[in-house]
Amino acid sequence: MINQKTFQRIFLISIYIIISIIAFLTFKDHGVHIEEKFHRLNGLFWLNYVSQVFNFENITLITEKKILEINDYTLNEAGSYMDKYGAILDLPAALIEIWFNLEKIEDIYYVKQFISFILFLIGSYFFFKILNDRFNNFLLSVIGMLLFVTTPRIFGDSFLYKDVLFLTFFVIALYFFLALTDNFTKKKLLYFSFFCAISFNLRLFAIFLPIVFFIYLMLKCLNKDNIKNNLNIFFIYFFLLIFFIILFSPYLWTNTFSNFIDIFRPLERASIGENIKILFNNEFYPNRILPQNYLFIWIAITTPIITLALFIFGYLFYSIRFVKRFTNIKEKQFFNDLWRGKKEAKDFINFLLFTSFILTLLIFNSPFYNGWRLVYFLNIFIIYFSTLQINNLLVYFSKNRLKSNLFRIIFIVSVLHNITVLISYHPFQSYYFTELISKKKKNSFEIDYHGLSAKHFFLKLNTDHKDTFFKVAVASHTPLHRGLESIESNIRKKFNVIGQNYGNADYIYKNNISEVNSKLNKKYDIPSNFVKVYELNVNGVKIYEIFKNLK
Repeated sequence: MINQKTFQRIFLISIYIIISIIAFLTFKDHGVHIEEKFHRLNGLFWLNYVSQVFNFENITLITEKKILEINDYTLNEAGSYMDKYGAILDLPAALIEIWFNLEKIEDIYYVKQFISFILFLIGSYFFFKILNDRFNNFLLSVIGMLLFVTTPRIFGDSFLYKDVLFLTFFVIALYFFLALTDNFTKKKLLYFSFFCAISFNLRLFAIFLPIVFFIYLMLKCLNKDNIKNNLNIFFIYFFLLIFFIILFSPYLWTNTFSNFIDIFRPLERASIGENIKILFNNEFYPNRILPQNYLFIWIAITTPIITLALFIFGYLFYSIRFVKRFTNIKEKQFFNDLWRGKKEAKDFINFLLFTSFILTLLIFNSPFYNGWRLVYFLNIFIIYFSTLQINNLLVYFSKNRLKSNLFRIIFIVSVLHNITVLISYHPFQSYYFTELISKKKKNSFEIDYHGLSAKHFFLKLNTDHKDTFFKVAVASHTPLHRGLESIESNIRKKFNVIGQNYGNADYIYKNNISEVNSKLNKKYDIPSNFVKVYELNVNGVKIYEIFKNLK
């Protein structure tokens, strides 16, 4: 007879095996997003640079050839702004492309997408460990982990790397940070700095980890911890962090100091432009002058209802407790401190990180586009405080077995609800909206920024007209031609994407992505000689439309 720990281990492994098999069978359904080509170019550029540094002549020649083969008028020249983007997955993916001699462009992208998803699953395991270390409750931790994995928008984007890739490495870094609150070891400190550096390579938001780590160490001194020892710990960590940041960033291998300062310059202003208009709640706003509630509204309308409610109550519960503790701090009295014991220290760190992120984003009026995907890593804290609230309810009703079991059923149902959503939205999980808002309201926000519908669009036309060649115009800011790389070359040759040249088009593709105010600017208006022949609608979300030329 197997013991409890063995059973738990087998159960957890089984969950991950099932998820991995499902992902392997379906990941190619997700299409290719519009930034895939850029990230491939980014990886080849940095692989070329590294190969020159280490004198790998064969790789240098291959990467140079591949870079020249990437033709796209919507992409800047290789190297013109590569310093602004990390190479932590792009470079290894380029090496895999060369090592395994991947020739089909769709295979190159899909291999990278699957790697991205596997990394996300690894990150979710570390999130499970965070929960299990905090609550010491296997079932609760599994529920929290599943809520984390099955959050619809996060799951959908997990194949597209970038935003969720940062979430993945951030949660691993956070695990080792929290593990240091249990007991200090040099090994944990090394891992913490290592994964912090990887996170920093992907997003500058990672800078909050060393800041909060320093604050935590200084606050520990209120409990008569040795301040000199804590400072030594931080300096060792900081040295390792800088070392790994430079190691993982080829851009910093030369002119290290000046280039390091350069990466802190505002990036979004240059990358998405000053005049880009953002569709939000049926109104168009300049991306630098978005409403203060932009982030909160997006989180509210794209987070499952039960998860959102649990998070709000969990966060408020801890906030009230924190304020009470803060106002009752007394010197030399440990139990009047900001946290009582190691478990509450973990709550404090998560609270401080999340609150700091939110306040910073609001104070500096950070630019957003396409919802809250740039800060998807905040879902770590949303699920953490949701799980904290589940734990609070289970503890509160622990003496009432009926109510306790009822709550357990509700929490399991919330996971099953997420799974149902993933199935019904497939493969457009990243366009999920909560059931709280109407179908009309759903379509008053940006939806298909990634251009994932391109694959569906091209295959739809090919299925309906197998022996036909098409000229396709685009009534959208989406670079539709990049989506051709998600389909086989023999089908790809049938399509000629001609931008806004509507007069010569057989069909027009349209979604609601526009860089201009389409209420005032008629750039993407459909000509009168075109009629709508198809609309892809998923649970009330209008993904794209097809218009046919009647002439």
